[in-house]
Amino acid sequence: MSTMEYHYQTMGRILSHLVSAGLSRVNFDDSDAMDIMTHRIGDEEEVLKTFADVLYWLNDEGLIRVKSIQEFDGGYAFHGIQLTSKGIAIIQAKPKDPELGESIEKKLAEPGNTDAATYTKIGAFVGGVIAGGIQTLSG
Repeated sequence: MSTMEYHYQTMGRILSHLVSAGLSRVNFDDSDAMDIMTHRIGDEEEVLKTFADVLYWLNDEGLIRVKSIQEFDGGYAFHGIQLTSKGIAIIQAKPKDPELGESIEKKLAEPGNTDAATYTKIGAFVGGVIAGGIQTLSG
């Protein structure tokens, strides 16, 4: 698995958690990172850094809002995370990949465990939408 695929998978797992929370504000700390990232590359410090880096990216790209971020020796805590309207638009957009169904939101709501490959596809779709610009959502 490439680094980009690992980050896509991490993004898919984070979005899954946020979709299940709806618009409720959530907090992520080190223990949440280890729970959410069931597929891990590297030691715990590297896993926590990857988790935080993906959250920073989602925040910087405007998919989530974060009330506050604490950085401390060996870890991070993100408080008050919510999907933004842009984030909701992306999870409601229709992917071109038939395996992802009508939308990311509906795919994540399906009963049963989502596998690692699906999380990776979700992250790749979201990254592609961001790269292509928001106008791709209307097509």
